[in-house]
Amino acid sequence: MLTTAYRYAPASVIAPFDYTAMIFALGIGYFAFAELPSAQMILGAGIVIAAGVFVILREARLGLRRGQARRAKPPPAL
Repeated sequence: MLTTAYRYAPASVIAPFDYTAMIFALGIGYFAFAELPSAQMILGAGIVIAAGVFVILREARLGLRRGQARRAKPPPAL
């Protein structure tokens, strides 16, 4: 379903839902298999999530700037 959602909405809107998969995997591993996450796994997941959030925010800002630049241009002369 997540892959299909990328067809209908911008990636910056869908990507946060992709990161919830890590949280669900942690919860399922803990409750279904009594698996405790290691400090390395939590650190790695934090780095991946932080990098993803950084890219999403940066792309959103760049997208806003691109949109403003398009609106600022006068129409071409005929």
